[in-house]
Amino acid sequence: MRLTFAFLAVTAIIAPAAMASPTNCPTATLDVYIVPGFTCMSGNLLFSGFTYSAAANPAGIAIPSTAIGVTPQTMTGNEGFQFSDGWNVGTQSGGINAFQDSLITFTISTINHANALNELTLFFNGSFTGTGLSGVTENYCAGGTLTLCPGGGAGQIKVTNPPKAFNDMVFFAGVNTIQVSKDINVTSGTAGTAAISQVINTFQNGNVPEPMSCLLLGTGLLGLGLLRKRSLRS
Repeated sequence: MRLTFAFLAVTAIIAPAAMASPTNCPTATLDVYIVPGFTCMSGNLLFSGFTYSAAANPAGIAIPSTAIGVTPQTMTGNEGFQFSDGWNVGTQSGGINAFQDSLITFTISTINHANALNELTLFFNGSFTGTGLSGVTENYCAGGTLTLCPGGGAGQIKVTNPPKAFNDMVFFAGVNTIQVSKDINVTSGTAGTAAISQVINTFQNGNVPEPMSCLLLGTGLLGLGLLRKRSLRS
């Protein structure tokens, strides 16, 4: 009986601690995400290390982080984000090319450290007229950081209009972390327009047990083992 109480006591202490976790990723503007030290979770994925930079011609039309909406994509096993704003340019007076460029970087990791990340997908709805161009280029490192990517882990996917290529994806051997850097760009050329209103980035990860489930299973088996051992001694 004392062993039973001891097992229940240990479970009661460990379980609440195991349930402590990062905040769920919020629907917010990008400036909330790029605060130093910010992390959030969605399903079995942890998102961290957000950075942002912007450039434009003319400089006054650069997109600030406060104007980019971030909406978590929460489909189980295929979590990620939708980035929304009005990237939109037209040729300036005198045929001067106008552009807007937004660079968003962040890291994705599995919360339980399992090598379950095996695909990333990129989608956008870019449009253009005349000499305009719209596109998103995403560099990624499967298994490390972009600056120190293990051999074979670095790559690039791209969506464009023109030519019409609204989605792209890549598969790779399972890893527990990926770093991505997406360059969102619209440019008018000398006689055109270009626009992007949303970019969706998702990260497929295999169906793996949640840390809490594993812990409770482990403590349950431990408890059963202790009880069995006690019964054998009786």
